[in-house]
Amino acid sequence: MSVPSKPPEKTPREWLRYAKGDIDVAEREMAYTSPAYHTLCFLCQSAAEKFKGYLIAQSWPLKRTHDIVDLLGDCTQYDRTFNVLIPDGVILNEYITQGRYPGDVAFEDIGPDEAQQALKAACRIRDVVLARLSASTKRGG
Repeated sequence: MSVPSKPPEKTPREWLRYAKGDIDVAEREMAYTSPAYHTLCFLCQSAAEKFKGYLIAQSWPLKRTHDIVDLLGDCTQYDRTFNVLIPDGVILNEYITQGRYPGDVAFEDIGPDEAQQALKAACRIRDVVLARLSASTKRGG
């Protein structure tokens, strides 16, 4: 494995690329006959977290956190639009560890409804991040 040429706080596009990849995998998993719902929800949380690429693009000092609500709060310092995503952050924070390891939650407690809700939340965060970055680019930011 090679050493990255830039530190993570200097690579907002890489963060976004990884985030989109996590959502792509979650969407493919959802299409399977017997999806691994717990893994799908974890991927959605992970994708939303990696959309911190938006913050990094604003010259935000990288904070190593998994808390989506906290990250969205940081986003609102740059753009109040992110306030509408706080409920999505609450949903996704349930999967920071839940369903990731045996004993966190009963495997069966995460089903299709939870997975669909997590996927929608991650996609809403993705859509706002990409729209705000696009708007910023058009303004010359």
